[in-house]
Order: sequence, then structure tokens, then C-alpha cells
Amino acid sequence: MKTIDYVLANNPLTKNENERLARVVNQRTHTDSDLANALASRNIGVSKPEALALIEAITEILLEWIANGDAATLTLGHYHATIPGTFKDGEYPKEADCKITPSKEIIEAVKKVSLRHVEARLQIHIDYIHDVQTNTSNEKVTQGGTVKITGHNIKIAGDNKEIGIEFISLETGSTYKVPAGYIITNHPSELLIIAPKMPAGEQVILKITTQYANTAKFLKDPRSITFHKELTVV
Repeated sequence: MKTIDYVLANNPLTKNENERLARVVNQRTHTDSDLANALASRNIGVSKPEALALIEAITEILLEWIANGDAATLTLGHYHATIPGTFKDGEYPKEADCKITPSKEIIEAVKKVSLRHVEARLQIHIDYIHDVQTNTSNEKVTQGGTVKITGHNIKIAGDNKEIGIEFISLETGSTYKVPAGYIITNHPSELLIIAPKMPAGEQVILKITTQYANTAKFLKDPRSITFHKELTVV
């Protein structure tokens, strides 16, 4: 049986110190390249380049369907365009959004895994990402703007070349690393950064890699955490 590790963290939305939130401890964030490698290793007659081409073609088809206002029900989930908001007389929507609902197979698979509690002091996790320019949390990131990140053991420390903060494009897999000089505040529970230049409208996720250990010594191996919500670049 598969196992998901989790930590119990303070709930930043309440003053009740006895109330906790369960946070999944991400082991790794997989990309299209990882999926292509997995397909190629299944001995189904598909090489990695062929798998990448297939993934790209499927993505283009799905994007075309959604852009035409069509819905798509696939093995992984249901995709359809939505228009959020309410509008008064004379007001009209300016942009659409996409809603993704996990499939029954995905939901049932997650329900079957076992859960394992691990000590928070040994783990790293991100609670919230607040974009100062748009005054939104866990939704947007303004390139060149100030971003506040709160969490646990997220201080950037260590000498490994992988150490740092980066935004990863969900569309292309491109990474946009935050230069060291763009890190304004660097505390175990809070980071204040300037977001790097990224394509507007792109969907990205935030990844932090550090060797911080809340001790006088760095961890031998770096630890990474990827925030679970997608951010829209503005």
C-alpha cells in the first residue's frame, strides 16, 4: 500500500493554538519529462522522445478543446471552461477560467493510501504565498513584485547548487530561479522575495530547496518542497 507523509501545522486562519492543519509532505514534483521516462520504461514500444511528442500532442488537443468552450472528460479528470464572477447591467466578463475536477479513479486511488504522521520540526512546508501587488494569497504572482511566503523551515541556507527558490512553469517545465539578491527577508517561517521575470498569464508553482536544519550545521542533503497550488503570473 502507498503511503503519504503529513505534518500537523498551526492554522494561520485562527488564534486557537490547539487547532492544526494537516499538510502533505511532498516527496517530489513530477514533470512531463518524468512522465515520458515512466512511459518509456513500461516496455510498451514507446521511446522517451515519442512519449514527449505524444504528451505535447495531447496537451495541444486539450487546450484547443477548452479554448473552443468544449468540455473534456478524460481518465485523469473533467476539464471545462468557466466564467467566474457576477456582472451588473452593462458589465461583461473579460476573461474565462478553467475548472478541473479529478476523476473517480484518481479520488479513489488517493483514498486508499495510508497516512503517516511525521514530526514537523524535521520537515519543511509552505503555508501561504501572498502577492503584495495584487493583495491575493495562493492565486497570483506579479513579476518584479514583492511576494511573501510563510511556512516552516523554509529559510534558504546551504552550499548545494540546488539551494534556492524557483517558479516552475506547468506548461513548458521552464524554471525561473529567484536570484539571491532578490531575497529580502530570509527567516525559517517567512521569506520575502522579489519575483523574477516570467511570461504573463503562465501557470507556475513555487519550489523551495534548502539545507536549513534549525541547528548550527546544514543538512547533508538538501530538502525541497513544492507548493500545492498553481499561481498565475501577472
